[in-house]
Amino acid sequence: MKQGLFRILKSVFVFQDIISWVKTKTPPALEHNLGKYDAIKKAFYLTALEQLDGDYLEFGVFTGSSFICAIRSHRQMHGFGKCQTSFYGFDSFQGFGKHAKEDQHPFYLDSIFTINESKVRRWIHKKAKSDPYKIVKGYFDDTLKGKSCADLGIKKIRVMFIDCDMKQPSRLALEYARDGLQEGSIIIMDDFFSYRGSREKGVVGAFSSFLKANPHIHVRDLLTYGSVGKAYIVDKIDNRRNHTRTSTS
Repeated sequence: MKQGLFRILKSVFVFQDIISWVKTKTPPALEHNLGKYDAIKKAFYLTALEQLDGDYLEFGVFTGSSFICAIRSHRQMHGFGKCQTSFYGFDSFQGFGKHAKEDQHPFYLDSIFTINESKVRRWIHKKAKSDPYKIVKGYFDDTLKGKSCADLGIKKIRVMFIDCDMKQPSRLALEYARDGLQEGSIIIMDDFFSYRGSREKGVVGAFSSFLKANPHIHVRDLLTYGSVGKAYIVDKIDNRRNHTRTSTS
């Protein structure tokens, strides 16, 4: 069967040419976003199976599409038993503002990531319906720095999604969420392979330094999605705080 199919593909070039044409014509951003939505859905599926109560935190709401996907994914998992989940989104809606020199990137610009806040809020409100949510506006230096998720009454985190591109805001997001992480929490990070794959810059740089500074938090590789996305699951929180660290490579 496989050999027969291979012979057909080898002799009739048009099939492969059509597939190649369709694939190259599909916008990379669309493919990546579809992978992102799939990753969010999987995270809610896995945590629903585990009956993991906790909230959803998203750092970098932008158009609100991922935030709405999270709410929808939560609704679809009620057949596994209802987990208690509220949704929190953080964004300036005006880009990045001041940022460190090491965070400079040709694509991560205020002009690209500034968006109509009122339109996004209306869209989220329409789709959220009765699900509890809160949008926190402001640059992360103002809304997250020196604070904790407990300040908003968040005790446990079910899923968190970091989509703020740069190292400094990503580190602020991780520090803010730290005390809410529990065994089974899923951390999804977009743009994980940006900055030409550097391990020191961007989201991966923030994640690596966060894990080194918090050796009691242990993670396992969960999945890779889209073009530049990665997710980990917290598999152990060691109160002794002296365990070796899982690699993020």
